[in-house]
Amino acid sequence: MGGVTGGNRTPVKVGMVGVGYIGQIAHLANYAEAEGCEVTAIAEIRPDLRDAVAAHYGIPQAFSSHRELLDNADLDAVVVVTRRHHTGPVALDCLKAGKHLLTEKPMAALLEQAETLAEASQTAGVKYAVGYMKRHDEGVQLAKGLIEGFMASGELGPLTLARFYCFQGDSFYDHATPVGLGEDRPEGLESWAVAPDWMPRELHADYDNFMNVYSHDINLMRYLLDAAPSVTHFDYRTGGGGVALFDFGAFPAVLEFGMFEHRGWREGAEIIFQRGRLTIELPPPLLKGTPARVRLQHGGDENKIETFETNQGWSFQRQAQAFVDDLRDDRIPLASGEDAVEDIRIAETLWKCLVK
Repeated sequence: MGGVTGGNRTPVKVGMVGVGYIGQIAHLANYAEAEGCEVTAIAEIRPDLRDAVAAHYGIPQAFSSHRELLDNADLDAVVVVTRRHHTGPVALDCLKAGKHLLTEKPMAALLEQAETLAEASQTAGVKYAVGYMKRHDEGVQLAKGLIEGFMASGELGPLTLARFYCFQGDSFYDHATPVGLGEDRPEGLESWAVAPDWMPRELHADYDNFMNVYSHDINLMRYLLDAAPSVTHFDYRTGGGGVALFDFGAFPAVLEFGMFEHRGWREGAEIIFQRGRLTIELPPPLLKGTPARVRLQHGGDENKIETFETNQGWSFQRQAQAFVDDLRDDRIPLASGEDAVEDIRIAETLWKCLVK
């Protein structure tokens, strides 16, 4: 089991598996700067990339595989940022080795895979977090507090509709320069299926992209509304957009999604009460220093709009610090593996609507 316990203020020793573009920019750079954290080892199958990253970040140990890292490095936790179909086997090995773990999302493509990982973390008694970093956005957390307050007080009347949307454009707004890129990935690595076996082969790539991008919005919906909905309808067009309808009991919710062919990125939510509307505008994922913008329209007066201020943080940085703090303070991660299983369940239920 990982060596970090509640009340332990010694640095958390973290190893990274996968140090490509996202591994460096969104994760490694943030853990290298996180308070109470030491990045002591990396594992990367591409030798030139491995050497360049270890030298650039001053990391003392570098291994050619995650198994070598687990067998030889003194670690409390591992952060895994591999291609999606390779993540599951690596994550399972880390959990069985008794290491606290954070992986990129989605945790898996299939519900059975997700349940296997969640059960492995419980058996090992380690903390398992999934990289739904939007939960760590300061604007999102502010909005969640407002929604909970309005639902409890009844100040704006009942919640009548929740609308979520994501129109994927260009997320690569970061100007930092990663090192060592350009090396081809080797083939033949252990992988898990990217789609359920009941799904037609021609939908596998669509499902894989949905899980990579829009599982974020399913996860965010559950977080903000503090419940798991049932699925009522799913309309998806290959190469186009889609609409998913959900039932939260007292109110419905909708997720609209699609892909842009230009630089824009439009993502957010509208939480509509009988006497007011809360809007949340999310930034492109790799845009630093720009948290979600939160506004509240009171009643029917469009001129009465309150804007809430937050610090200029970055959800990826806040996620890294939170994971370190969770281990040091013995807290359950905000986006735990056990919780994230529900996102896979909902996604499978949605796509089953297309193949009945």
